[in-house]
Amino acid sequence: MIGLLIVHGIGEQRRGQTTEKLLVGLKAAYGEALGVQRDVDNHAVAVTVNGQAVRLYEVYWADVLSAEKSRGTFTWRIPNTLVWHPTWCRQMGLLPSPEYSTALVWWRVCTLVPLVPAGYLLYLGARFFAQIVDQPRREAFEKQLKAQKLSIVERSTATARFTADTPTLIDEMLDSVVADIPNYMASIVAGNGPAFEILARFHTQMSRAHEDGCDEVHVLAHSLGTVVAFHALSGLGLPPGAAPPAPKRFFTIGSPLEKIRFFWPWTVRATSPSTDPDFTWINFHHRADRVSGDLRRFAAFCALRNIRLTGGGGLLRSHVVYERSPEFLSVLTGALFGDPATPRVKPLERLKDVTLSWGENLLGPLSALAAIVLGLGFVIAVVLIPAWLVAWPFRWFGAEKIGLRVQSGMAWFTLFGWTTGMLLQMRDRRNDAKQTCERARGGAG
Repeated sequence: MIGLLIVHGIGEQRRGQTTEKLLVGLKAAYGEALGVQRDVDNHAVAVTVNGQAVRLYEVYWADVLSAEKSRGTFTWRIPNTLVWHPTWCRQMGLLPSPEYSTALVWWRVCTLVPLVPAGYLLYLGARFFAQIVDQPRREAFEKQLKAQKLSIVERSTATARFTADTPTLIDEMLDSVVADIPNYMASIVAGNGPAFEILARFHTQMSRAHEDGCDEVHVLAHSLGTVVAFHALSGLGLPPGAAPPAPKRFFTIGSPLEKIRFFWPWTVRATSPSTDPDFTWINFHHRADRVSGDLRRFAAFCALRNIRLTGGGGLLRSHVVYERSPEFLSVLTGALFGDPATPRVKPLERLKDVTLSWGENLLGPLSALAAIVLGLGFVIAVVLIPAWLVAWPFRWFGAEKIGLRVQSGMAWFTLFGWTTGMLLQMRDRRNDAKQTCERARGGAG
């Protein structure tokens, strides 16, 4: 009997959600021939096709890094520090020179560092859009204001504070989804914390599969779950005296492992993820998925095959369409049941996918550009409005020329202050990255 460990990715996942998505794909491949066994909680625990059974073991970990526990943990200090990691890692020998030349590392850094302020502008613009869309939140705030007896100045101050500081849907998304990555990796770097609770769950499910009599164990992981699985299979979080895991196959979909190795190279151990001599690693990535890609630099660890998927999603959906991809399901079903089954995609469905994908690829960048422009407008307003207010009394008394000079001087002074502050922040974050890499080099040594 085969056991399949399923490791989900980032986000507010529900228990069993990833398994159910996989079952949708298997149902499309096998139709009525697919049998599903469920437990008392209605969670799928096994599937059967033509008498061949596969037991399912979901490594559920979303509750460990839930939105509530991660609230406020994502700040722009994180990406501003992270972009400097590769340069220090390269200088300290943590990024092997045959694979990462100095020119490549510096080219990546020179292109990534400007993306941090651009990303911040995108964030500001997206926050503005979110405040317009999220009417219930604004109505609750306005109701609270009406219940208080505030002066005009106090109301203006409260409104400005609400607009600038109150978490929006964008902030909640960053905490519940994006923050999973730095929170997990920070825990791995520290050597304790939530990442090791997640790894313990992986090892527990692996042990359960063997205890249930599974002759072979396969691992299927998505997104950040591929990093969790690789860390666990390389021995991280393994209980003292326990035998290293020995899965037969390792399926990764939408894996950011290449990027993890580029930014946190010391956390990726140069070891095979399995002691099974016939172990095979198959990595699936979508051409439009900016998170994943080929895992070329992992081929030295074991037999690895990269498969690029086509169709089924654009810039927005491409990271979550793997479980229903015909190419993916063909390979997976062949490994699990010995007979590859490829679901037939109807022409109308294929046309719908192509249309949606083109729409995503066109509207996604345009929406991002619009948000960046709006964020830039917000920054310009912050620079110009105080200058206009300072110069207003001069205009009131008819000193237009003096007022214009005061306004220009104040605007340039504010801009200079912003620029200086940004450069100082960049310097400090660069030093933070250096300290992190030095600690990593000391630990490696």
